Amino acid sequence: MGIFGMFKSNQPAGDENPYTLLKMEQGSNDAPTIDDVYKALELLENGQTDFVSLAKLNQEVEIEGVQAVGEMGMFTVEALPSEDTPEQGKIYYKEHLDEYSLQYYFHAYFETGKVKGLEGFEVRKS
Repeated sequence: MGIFGMFKSNQPAGDENPYTLLKMEQGSNDAPTIDDVYKALELLENGQTDFVSLAKLNQEVEIEGVQAVGEMGMFTVEALPSEDTPEQGKIYYKEHLDEYSLQYYFHAYFETGKVKGLEGFEVRKS
């Protein structure tokens, strides 16, 4: 499964309505609240899931999703550009983050659809 394949949801095929998708090892939520996002990040912080992804789908955003992985208090956040942008195929990432940084990036993305400080992230090709 490709990076963007992770963001497939239970929404009906052909549904073009904008929605936010929260996904982790235990399942997904097509209508998360910010509290759901914080709870998912807490599971990651406690080692109860391997990843947390948050995506803004069918929306006019440059970054389609953010995801976090990590363990033992050190995490990496990745920002994935939308497939229809010139940045498609790149992965922006920032390593060695604590749980407060995770909450900061995910909260900002949840509220605005943007990743704060993206210009300071490193870049690799997917």
